[in-house]
Amino acid sequence: MQLPTSEQIRLAFEIYLKHAYAGPPPEAVQLLLPEPGVEPAACLVGPTAECDPPGATLETLRSAAFRLGNFAYPHMKLRVSRPPNRSVFLFSVDAHDAILQARPGTPDYAMLQELKAHNAKLAEAIHAAWDAAGLPTERSYLRGIVEKAKSKRDDSAEKSQGSGE
Repeated sequence: MQLPTSEQIRLAFEIYLKHAYAGPPPEAVQLLLPEPGVEPAACLVGPTAECDPPGATLETLRSAAFRLGNFAYPHMKLRVSRPPNRSVFLFSVDAHDAILQARPGTPDYAMLQELKAHNAKLAEAIHAAWDAAGLPTERSYLRGIVEKAKSKRDDSAEKSQGSGE
């Protein structure tokens, strides 16, 4: 199983919090920041993680989420997930706002659309910073899969052309 290192976990939290808050995050959020040198397994299935499935052990864990929020919305999460049938864990931001709905034309609609746009922009900035820091993210993982498939396709096309087919 490829767990992120203690340093990667701490860096992912620090980058997230730097983007999510204009200054120090609320005290309750600061308490979720893993201590330096935290054992990665203890962090991912520890008491501050929202595990999927609930009560999961490291071996059965699909994802661990940490409700860090942002200055405008307290429910956004830093998520550490394992793709199906894989042993690697990847960082992502879960805006956790998809369930929020309002009918167009209602008083809440414009405000809700603005909040969702803000969360999406913030998530993009966090993902970009994680990628720049070399952290394992869902985005970089998926990009690698696409590039590998493209390379295989290109190799197959070259072999086909080289054999006169």
